[in-house]
Amino acid sequence: MLKTEVMKYPATKGTTKEQIFTDAVRENEKRITNICRYYFGNNPEAQDVSQEVLLKIWLNISSFRGESQLKTWITRIAVNTCLNLIAKKKREFALFVRPDSREIADIIDEEYDEGNHEEMLRFFGDYTLRLNAMDKTLVALYMEDVPYTEIAQVTGFSEVNARTRISRIKAHLQESWRRRNEDK
Repeated sequence: MLKTEVMKYPATKGTTKEQIFTDAVRENEKRITNICRYYFGNNPEAQDVSQEVLLKIWLNISSFRGESQLKTWITRIAVNTCLNLIAKKKREFALFVRPDSREIADIIDEEYDEGNHEEMLRFFGDYTLRLNAMDKTLVALYMEDVPYTEIAQVTGFSEVNARTRISRIKAHLQESWRRRNEDK
């Protein structure tokens, strides 16, 4: 049996790329799956990312130089694939607020002025682009009037932690809005 800890490519004369790949996947499949689940949870997206990792391993196994263990190299591919996908989604992911929505008034400025509505929508979109995925989730659930007990269950935070994080996000958002409008 091929041990990935000591294998260098090519492993031995006569060993094919297919054999090396098959052995490497067999020995590291659980690790790849677990890494993807750490980033994407136990859902179809994690499986899709796992498949992308396998494709990258297949396409690049010939370039493995043996400077590290194959397991380490495979782990690095898995982590980088996950991080790259997260970075890509972060750039594309802002919370969507319906143009007729009035919920942003509670979050941005309790002294809601209809004349500032479009500006508030743009500001909110720009602001949420900078939030991490979990904070975006908290804000979205808050805007949907989901009870804190349910938000805690959905996010895995304690109820107190969810409430505190939402309060801090709102305070920072309101402060940013206030500072922006003071400059006008």
